[in-house]
Amino acid sequence: MKLFSLNARPPEAGAGRACVRNTLPGNPCRACVDACGAGVIKVNNGKIEIETAGCTACGACLFACPAGAMGGITPPERAYRDGCLTMPLSLSAPSVNELLMWHAQFLIRGVEMEAGSHSGWLMAVAALNIRLKQSGEPLWNLQPPSEDIQQGLRRRWLRIKDDSRQTGHVTPGGRARRASFPQVTEYRLTVDREKCSLCGACARVCPESAIHISNTSFTLNAQKCTGCGNCETLCFEKAISVAKDSAAGSEILETTGAVCMTCRRPFTAWSADEKRCPVCRKHGFNMRET
Repeated sequence: MKLFSLNARPPEAGAGRACVRNTLPGNPCRACVDACGAGVIKVNNGKIEIETAGCTACGACLFACPAGAMGGITPPERAYRDGCLTMPLSLSAPSVNELLMWHAQFLIRGVEMEAGSHSGWLMAVAALNIRLKQSGEPLWNLQPPSEDIQQGLRRRWLRIKDDSRQTGHVTPGGRARRASFPQVTEYRLTVDREKCSLCGACARVCPESAIHISNTSFTLNAQKCTGCGNCETLCFEKAISVAKDSAAGSEILETTGAVCMTCRRPFTAWSADEKRCPVCRKHGFNMRET
């Protein structure tokens, strides 16, 4: 059996099956489009497309995607040593979301860089420290490159191996970031009880299990929400909303179990006073009666 081919092409960059625009047509998510500094990610007929010729492989889309759906692109490899990202630094600064993962996965706490250079990196670290302060995490600092690093750059230019540094990359995607920083939120989930029929569609379509409905409670877990928007898109009553919020907490609303007086089927209700299930309330008189 042929295991591989020397002529095999690498996977084409694009949004894979996990993209919420693919799993739920009508979802207006534009996270990767808005994150792309090169402007090569577009929406065409409701689908995400990447003009690969102009892609700079900065990885910003990888870390912005709430579903981890971007394929054919790998996270940038970066050099680090002794808790700092080191030179050579990329021309395009990393996103705050990527730096957060360096903070969590490699315990990075600073960047070695020359004074007056890499203004994009300066802005990225400043924005990162705002996020870290909100979550009670230690802040990053800037350090001048050590003599060892400068010698390492010279060895790199001369193609001499430098064993003083390591290289690596971090896990992209909103799900990994939520797992790494559960003490803070990125989005707030809100439900309008006057509109919500407790049909459960939002809970079933949520890929992060951030919504749970039972006969005793309706739980909105903001710590898990990545802001994919599936719940908003699918909700028939437009009763649920998602908004950016770094201080949202989990909300538990009380529900109760009931039996529909029309179809005799059990359903979840906001109040014991509700006598008919959502389906029967929408149907004409006795249309679903058993």
